[in-house]
Amino acid sequence: MQFTDEGQTYSAVQSANRLTQMSQRAKIFSLVAFLFLLLATVPTSAKVATDFDPTLNFSRYKTFAYLGGTEMLLRMQLNPDQLNNQIHRSVVRELTTKGLREVQWESHPDLVVRYWIETQSESGVGYGASWGIYGTYWTGHWSVQYISMHTHTTNEGTIGIELIDANTKGLAWRMYATEKIYHTDPEKIWKTADSSIKKAFKAYQPSPDAIAAKKRQWAKEDAAKNSPQP
Repeated sequence: MQFTDEGQTYSAVQSANRLTQMSQRAKIFSLVAFLFLLLATVPTSAKVATDFDPTLNFSRYKTFAYLGGTEMLLRMQLNPDQLNNQIHRSVVRELTTKGLREVQWESHPDLVVRYWIETQSESGVGYGASWGIYGTYWTGHWSVQYISMHTHTTNEGTIGIELIDANTKGLAWRMYATEKIYHTDPEKIWKTADSSIKKAFKAYQPSPDAIAAKKRQWAKEDAAKNSPQP
C-alpha cells in the first residue's frame, strides 16, 4: 500500500507539473500572438533621405510654383487628384515655413516643385512617365541616392519631391520617402507620407556642414569615375 500511495503521489505531481508547463506555454503563445498583431497593425516608419546640388546658393530662392507630378499607383489605394492636393498643401506648408512664397508659373518662380510616386509593381519611375520640359534627374551624381531609395520589395511605395531651378532647369533639391504598406487605408498611407515630408524638409535649406559633406561625396564619385579601369 505504501508503494501505491507513493506512486499515486508521484503521478499527481507529474500531472501538476504538466498543467503548469501547459499554462506557461499558453501564456507565451498568447504573448507572441499579441505582439504579432501589434506589429501587424502599427504603421512602420518610412525610410527618408534627401539629396541636393552643393554648388547652389539656396538663399537666393525666394519663390516657387507647384507643378504636380507623376503617379505610379497600381498597387496603392490612393486617388491621384486627392493625393496631388495633399502633396501640394504639404509642400506649401513646408516651404512657406522656410520663408519662400508660392506664385503661379507665369510669375517666373525661382523654383518649380514636382513630385513622383512609384510602387514595386511599377519599379522604375521613368517608365511611361511624361516629364515635360524637365529631366528625370537619376543619372550622374543624382543616381547614387536614387538607387539607394529605389523600390525593391512588394507592398512598398516611394515618393519623391523635387525642387527644380526654374532658370537652369537643373535639380536643386530632392527628398525621398520609402514606406512599406501593410494596409489599404488611404488616410493611414497619407499620414505616414506627410510625416515623412515634414521630416525631410527639416533638411532644407542644406546646412554648411551638409554642403561641405556633399561636395566631398561628389569629389569622390568624380575621382572613382575618372580613375583608370583595370
